[in-house]
Amino acid sequence: MQRLKNCDITLDIELITLISGGNQKFEILFLAKDKETYKLIFDFVWDMRYSIENASIDRFCEFRKCLPEGLIDNSIFKVENSEYVQYFEQQTSGTRPIDALEHYIISDGIDTTIDILAVEAPSLVGC
Repeated sequence: MQRLKNCDITLDIELITLISGGNQKFEILFLAKDKETYKLIFDFVWDMRYSIENASIDRFCEFRKCLPEGLIDNSIFKVENSEYVQYFEQQTSGTRPIDALEHYIISDGIDTTIDILAVEAPSLVGC
Protein backbone atom coordinates (compact mmCIF):
# COMPACT_ATOMS: atom_id res chain seq x y z
CA MET A 1 0.00 0.00 0.00
CA GLN A 2 1.25 3.48 -0.87
CA ARG A 3 1.89 5.79 2.07
CA LEU A 4 2.88 9.42 2.34
CA LYS A 5 5.68 10.56 4.59
CA ASN A 6 7.20 13.97 5.14
CA CYS A 7 10.13 14.86 2.95
CA ASP A 8 13.25 16.31 4.60
CA ILE A 9 11.83 19.72 3.63
CA THR A 10 8.70 20.48 5.66
CA LEU A 11 6.76 23.59 4.70
CA ASP A 12 3.06 24.35 4.61
CA ILE A 13 2.46 25.36 0.98
CA GLU A 14 -0.31 27.85 0.37
CA LEU A 15 -0.04 28.32 -3.40
CA ILE A 16 2.15 26.91 -6.17
CA THR A 17 2.70 29.83 -8.53
CA LEU A 18 5.06 28.50 -11.21
CA ILE A 19 6.32 25.18 -12.54
CA SER A 20 9.18 25.39 -15.03
CA GLY A 21 11.94 23.26 -16.44
CA GLY A 22 12.85 20.46 -18.75
CA ASN A 23 15.71 18.14 -19.58
CA GLN A 24 15.65 16.51 -16.13
CA LYS A 25 15.55 19.76 -14.11
CA PHE A 26 12.37 21.33 -12.71
CA GLU A 27 11.77 24.30 -10.45
CA ILE A 28 8.60 24.96 -8.49
CA LEU A 29 7.96 28.44 -7.12
CA PHE A 30 5.48 28.66 -4.27
CA LEU A 31 4.13 30.84 -1.49
CA ALA A 32 4.18 29.21 1.95
CA LYS A 33 1.73 29.83 4.81
CA ASP A 34 4.45 31.94 6.47
CA LYS A 35 4.01 34.34 3.46
CA GLU A 36 7.56 33.70 2.26
CA THR A 37 8.28 32.71 -1.35
CA TYR A 38 10.41 29.64 -2.00
CA LYS A 39 11.83 27.77 -4.98
CA LEU A 40 12.03 23.99 -4.88
CA ILE A 41 14.64 22.64 -7.31
CA PHE A 42 14.70 19.07 -8.61
CA ASP A 43 17.64 17.73 -10.62
CA PHE A 44 17.64 14.39 -12.41
CA VAL A 45 13.86 14.21 -12.85
CA TRP A 46 12.93 11.13 -14.84
CA ASP A 47 9.19 11.73 -14.98
CA MET A 48 6.61 14.18 -13.70
CA ARG A 49 2.86 14.65 -13.70
CA TYR A 50 0.81 17.73 -12.92
CA SER A 51 -2.88 17.81 -12.08
CA ILE A 52 -5.52 19.98 -10.53
CA GLU A 53 -7.18 18.80 -7.33
CA ASN A 54 -10.16 17.09 -8.94
CA ALA A 55 -7.84 14.63 -10.67
CA SER A 56 -6.36 13.59 -7.30
CA ILE A 57 -9.29 13.60 -4.87
CA ASP A 58 -9.68 9.82 -4.61
CA ARG A 59 -5.95 9.24 -4.33
CA PHE A 60 -5.50 11.78 -1.52
CA CYS A 61 -8.54 10.42 0.32
CA GLU A 62 -6.80 7.04 0.35
CA PHE A 63 -3.50 8.59 1.48
CA ARG A 64 -5.22 10.51 4.28
CA LYS A 65 -6.71 7.32 5.76
CA CYS A 66 -3.22 6.33 6.92
CA LEU A 67 -1.50 9.65 7.61
CA PRO A 68 1.40 9.48 10.03
CA GLU A 69 1.20 11.89 12.94
CA GLY A 70 2.70 15.29 12.21
CA LEU A 71 2.17 15.15 8.46
CA ILE A 72 1.31 18.56 7.03
CA ASP A 73 -1.56 18.44 4.54
CA ASN A 74 -0.10 20.74 1.87
CA SER A 75 3.58 20.16 1.59
CA ILE A 76 6.35 18.10 0.00
CA PHE A 77 5.94 14.37 0.52
CA LYS A 78 7.73 11.16 -0.33
CA VAL A 79 5.63 8.17 -1.32
CA GLU A 80 6.55 4.76 0.07
CA ASN A 81 5.68 1.70 -2.05
CA SER A 82 4.87 3.98 -4.96
CA GLU A 83 2.67 2.61 -7.73
CA TYR A 84 4.04 5.39 -9.96
CA VAL A 85 7.61 4.05 -9.57
CA GLN A 86 6.37 0.55 -10.42
CA TYR A 87 4.55 1.90 -13.48
CA PHE A 88 7.68 3.81 -14.55
CA GLU A 89 9.81 0.67 -14.24
CA GLN A 90 7.38 -1.25 -16.48
CA GLN A 91 7.25 1.54 -19.05
CA THR A 92 11.04 1.79 -19.32
CA SER A 93 11.43 -2.00 -19.63
CA GLY A 94 14.27 -2.00 -17.11
CA THR A 95 16.43 0.45 -19.09
CA ARG A 96 16.67 2.76 -16.07
CA PRO A 97 17.71 1.54 -12.61
CA ILE A 98 15.01 2.44 -10.11
CA ASP A 99 16.82 1.57 -6.86
CA ALA A 100 17.62 5.27 -6.18
CA LEU A 101 14.36 6.61 -7.65
CA GLU A 102 12.09 8.51 -5.25
CA HIS A 103 8.49 9.57 -5.78
CA TYR A 104 7.73 13.07 -4.48
CA ILE A 105 4.32 14.74 -4.29
CA ILE A 106 4.03 18.48 -3.92
CA SER A 107 0.59 19.89 -3.19
CA ASP A 108 -0.74 23.29 -2.26
CA GLY A 109 -3.81 24.49 -0.38
CA ILE A 110 -5.67 25.49 -3.53
CA ASP A 111 -5.80 22.89 -6.31
CA THR A 112 -2.35 21.89 -7.58
CA THR A 113 -0.69 18.49 -7.29
CA ILE A 114 2.69 17.61 -8.80
CA ASP A 115 4.17 14.11 -8.86
CA ILE A 116 7.90 13.89 -9.53
CA LEU A 117 10.15 10.87 -9.94
CA ALA A 118 13.74 11.91 -9.24
CA VAL A 119 16.99 10.25 -8.24
CA GLU A 120 18.16 13.15 -6.07
CA ALA A 121 16.42 14.92 -3.21
CA PRO A 122 15.17 18.43 -3.99
CA SER A 123 16.83 21.58 -2.70
CA LEU A 124 15.02 24.61 -1.33
CA VAL A 125 15.94 28.24 -1.90
CA GLY A 126 14.28 31.30 -0.41
CA CYS A 127 13.31 33.97 -2.92
